[in-house]
Amino acid sequence: MRSLVPKILVAALAILFLGACEQKETLLSLAAGTTEGTWHPIGGAIGRIINLHVAGIRVNVESTGGGVENVRLLGTNQADIGLCIAATALNGYQGTYPYNQSFANLRTLISSFQLGLLQVAVLEASPLESVEDIHGQRIAVGPAGHGSIPRQQEIYEEMGISFESFTPIYLPFRDALQALGDRRLDAAVVYQSPPAPSLIEFGVTNPFRLLPVSQQYRERLTGKYPYFVSTVISRQSYHLSQDVPTIATANVILVREEIPEETVYQITRAILEHVDEFRSAHPSIQEFQPEMAVLGQVVPYHPGAERYFREVGLLE
Repeated sequence: MRSLVPKILVAALAILFLGACEQKETLLSLAAGTTEGTWHPIGGAIGRIINLHVAGIRVNVESTGGGVENVRLLGTNQADIGLCIAATALNGYQGTYPYNQSFANLRTLISSFQLGLLQVAVLEASPLESVEDIHGQRIAVGPAGHGSIPRQQEIYEEMGISFESFTPIYLPFRDALQALGDRRLDAAVVYQSPPAPSLIEFGVTNPFRLLPVSQQYRERLTGKYPYFVSTVISRQSYHLSQDVPTIATANVILVREEIPEETVYQITRAILEHVDEFRSAHPSIQEFQPEMAVLGQVVPYHPGAERYFREVGLLE
């Protein structure tokens, strides 16, 4: 009987070892955005949903410079999932500015989860009245590499303004707003979904306004580019005196083509079947609905995501 005990222990340990091998997790990297932006908590929510509801997958959420960098990270296999402005995703897929090569391995996981809005902040006493007044001014346009930079160039060019027409300053949003409060800048761009935490914090000690985009330029932009949307910044977002007309772009969740179809299918399913968990990540996505997942596609779907969309009737 005594001789059987070691054998039983060895057998039990072997079973545990084999079970552990079978349960080995696949590690995926999710490129979110700056820690001060809206994408970081949203990326965190996506990571939690996957970690809780997709067996065998573990997601690490990474802080990055934003959409332009995220496309490069996915395109060069340094990240597996990434958040991005839809137009920037299209630039990366096609290999157009700001990229000097095409990243053909980019695929869509969720076509639209959020709108990113152009928010141009000035101090209450500023003489600037609209976005087209930035000519000749010192303007913080966001951190270098942020996905909004190419979009801002398109917006301003439609107004007859190039980046050479003013002094662009590349700063993270909070640093830019601090510089604005110190009167070292004339305006600071926060290209995010409202309410942006950095603007809320700034407004506690600095009365500010947001510059509108005139109707003629909103109409030109939406007519010329398929990814621009005419919208308003609600006065409730920052306790403003009135709504502010502006321009926006859809934000997309990308995934590398090389990720297995079944894995992407299960990830897509987990996100869309736990929408409340997803929406709780940030006020800017509280209105997200599963139908938005297939709106405004600019990069081909990953087969795993497309399979799920067709299965539940979001795609025919």
